[in-house]
Amino acid sequence: MSKIINSIIVIVFTILGYHAGAQDVTFSQFYANPVYLNPAFAGTVGVPRVAMQYRNQWHGFTNAYNSYSVALDFPVKILRGGVGVNVLNDVQANGALGALSMTAAYSVGIQISEKYTLHGGLQFGYTRNSLSVNDLIFADNLDINYGNHGTSGELNYLTQPDYGYFDYSFGALVYSKKVFCGFAAHHLTEPNQTFSENEDYGIPLERKFTAHLGARLPVYLYGHQRKKFDVSPQLILQSQGAFQQVNYGIYAAKNGVAVGTWFRQNFGIRYDAVIFVVGFVRKGVQLAYSYDVTVSGLAGSSGGTSEVSCAILLRKHKKQKSLPFYDQYEEEFGEM
Repeated sequence: MSKIINSIIVIVFTILGYHAGAQDVTFSQFYANPVYLNPAFAGTVGVPRVAMQYRNQWHGFTNAYNSYSVALDFPVKILRGGVGVNVLNDVQANGALGALSMTAAYSVGIQISEKYTLHGGLQFGYTRNSLSVNDLIFADNLDINYGNHGTSGELNYLTQPDYGYFDYSFGALVYSKKVFCGFAAHHLTEPNQTFSENEDYGIPLERKFTAHLGARLPVYLYGHQRKKFDVSPQLILQSQGAFQQVNYGIYAAKNGVAVGTWFRQNFGIRYDAVIFVVGFVRKGVQLAYSYDVTVSGLAGSSGGTSEVSCAILLRKHKKQKSLPFYDQYEEEFGEM
């Protein structure tokens, strides 16, 4: 029965896909793999970094959405910037629908003032989509008495279950030791998407625009010269066709341990989820877990969403580098 339900889900998404724009994978832990959010982040940590991320969306459904991401970014002095590569595998409906994308990013940075640095980034990628036609069940497959029978006439339209396309994006980032903000535009050429050899059935992958800003601020208690902890308020806005999303929240960090809460909603007042995050960083290893509590119309059946991330710095900094978008463990809390 679960196989039939999953197949129906894929059919609905596939058919509606000819009339509505597609939506990119959205992670709750945006800065666990910042190059996916904005290519201008490539190399900004100052040392090579590996970032891994796994997202299991809507536990209430059988393998509805599973997303896996692995990224590597590192600075390149001769290029006066950084390079990043990212592999993302998105598997939907128990494996019936999949998308494997590979991207490469290059960013260049310049010091625009004593406090602020500007990074601009370009990204090039290739995505391969696949549809497991044998896992699909259409209405004309089903016999009222005996169930599945024969071959569906819908297969005449699904003549290209595997297809790929090239993709291009760019981004910009400005940051100091305490604050940062950026902008990114993905899918600049709006590549066509279709499972049919007839491109008239296809739709463009609409451009995605992202604006983000955040800060890392020290908190001192009255009469104390040493900070007690850091707080990080953050805001991310994304728009892709009819899809619009606002993410905002705050988390606090002390002695390498961080906890926080995020809210996700559309550009109006319709809430989608409340996100709880806990993580820690030790000696260049950053681990985090988040859980999305669905508060939209799917709240009763979705079962929530889990996400796990791990970022590893492959080399120590020669000097302690303070960044507002990356947690760094401090052995001793002192003045900022």
